[in-house]
Amino acid sequence: MQSRIYEGLLIAVLAFFAIQVVLPRRGQARLGDDPSRLHMDGPESGPSGDSDIEVFVEEEEESIMNESEAEFDLEVLEHACKTAGDYVPPDCQPGHLELARQRAADARRKRLMDESAGVAKPTRKRYRMHRRRKTDPPKEVDVKELHSSHTCYGRDFLDQNWKRTTCLYHDLCYHDRKFYYIVRNQFERKHVQDAEMHDGQNHLAVSLAPLGEERGEDQMFVPEIISQEAFSGLVHGRTVKYLSNIHILYVSYNAENFGHFLSDELFPAYSMLEAFDELDYNVQLMRVELEKPIQWSCDFQRQNWGELQWEKCMYRYKTLTSLFTRNPIETVTNYTKRVGDPVCFRKVAAGMGMLADHCEDGIGHGRMSNRRHDCNQGRQVTLWNYRNYVMGNIGIPPNALPEKNRVILWDRHVTDYKPERKIFGLPELAKRIEVELEIEAMRFETWHAKPVKYQIQQMAISTIFITGPGSGSFISWFLPRGSTQIRLYPVWSKMEWFIFNYMPHMHVEHLDAKGGKFNEDKLMELVQMGLRRFDAYKESHVH
Repeated sequence: MQSRIYEGLLIAVLAFFAIQVVLPRRGQARLGDDPSRLHMDGPESGPSGDSDIEVFVEEEEESIMNESEAEFDLEVLEHACKTAGDYVPPDCQPGHLELARQRAADARRKRLMDESAGVAKPTRKRYRMHRRRKTDPPKEVDVKELHSSHTCYGRDFLDQNWKRTTCLYHDLCYHDRKFYYIVRNQFERKHVQDAEMHDGQNHLAVSLAPLGEERGEDQMFVPEIISQEAFSGLVHGRTVKYLSNIHILYVSYNAENFGHFLSDELFPAYSMLEAFDELDYNVQLMRVELEKPIQWSCDFQRQNWGELQWEKCMYRYKTLTSLFTRNPIETVTNYTKRVGDPVCFRKVAAGMGMLADHCEDGIGHGRMSNRRHDCNQGRQVTLWNYRNYVMGNIGIPPNALPEKNRVILWDRHVTDYKPERKIFGLPELAKRIEVELEIEAMRFETWHAKPVKYQIQQMAISTIFITGPGSGSFISWFLPRGSTQIRLYPVWSKMEWFIFNYMPHMHVEHLDAKGGKFNEDKLMELVQMGLRRFDAYKESHVH
């Protein structure tokens, strides 16, 4: 009885914080001063067209372990082996696989015996605060109700400032492959399109693509200005379909690559929504297909390298999109065919030019370490919040600290398609760490086919990550606070330093490994310093 009273008091306290702390800061999922402590749910329809925030406390009882760790590990391993293709990883060899199956069978047998004997499953109470936006479902609106406006940031007074600008448009409409900005009178039209008044620049224009490659105006987005009367005549009617959830219009840079998908696709999208206070798991991303695709993009790879590369791109969209949104990413063409044409949007965000992890680049994506690159100076809160938002969306507590130190190593397989980035000697290093330092050292040869939630969970419970450069190293974004990333470079360039050196929750070390060979004693010193670093952080955090 007493425990129920305490539980009721806890719910009341959380509800009080929801009202006093979260609601006044609309759009920021916060408990106290930490935006990551709220579990983010997708929005649901509400009575108002306004994107109000609904916050509520949910009590749930969950099993501490729905299945044994051995059973879960087997499920992951079998999935990886089934999808490995021609290459058979060592863990998929008959001996390793049979051992994993035997362990899982033993664990399953014990679990079933406990259940039949009436042994209660260990459970715990969880209290989660959820935030979701209340938006109307699609509806028909009178054209007379449509009235466009926009808010932009990032514009300077130099030429081509549209490349560095991000905008949020209200009441933007689409019809017959064009977007329209609707004005009600000549005064509004003159103000919006008067370039002389705005330093010679069109202040509706933005760049749809991250600026990883110098491009012309084919990536520029400028909605066409039109009067209500003219738009009504254009669509041959008084009403149009109206979508209340927020949409993002953009050009994809390189979605085939795991690291690029995190940093050039989802991170810029997160950045613009956070800036406009519009974070919403029900956001719809609309991808624009350029007639001449950006080099290395999925459309480019499909045109030049064939359908196999396109299938790899689709695999990324299928497995990673849920990190940011509940809705599949669609091209503008396919999306408008599905929802209908004409269609109008309550809010559209666009302008990714400066929002990817490299801004305008200029350093060969980190290959030049002898130049300053201040793109990520001052972005520490956004880098951290993005990590937490992603983890919250897939149900991983973003602020939980590992109970103990643990090392994880990415040991790129010798048959990898970029053999020049292979690091040799990591199995021996892992054994030395376990023997001399008496901590677990888990080694992955490939991340492929392992569920992304599993990958992120492995990072979240590790305190040191030893990795070579490249796409696979971007999983380190999900290391916990107080952690250390040790980057080994078998090639001359310190790739990706421009992003990881600015992560606020980890310390980053760089070590040369020419030809794939590294100084093991030096690396062991860095590992020991990393262990002390996390212990010190955890001690100060807890006490």
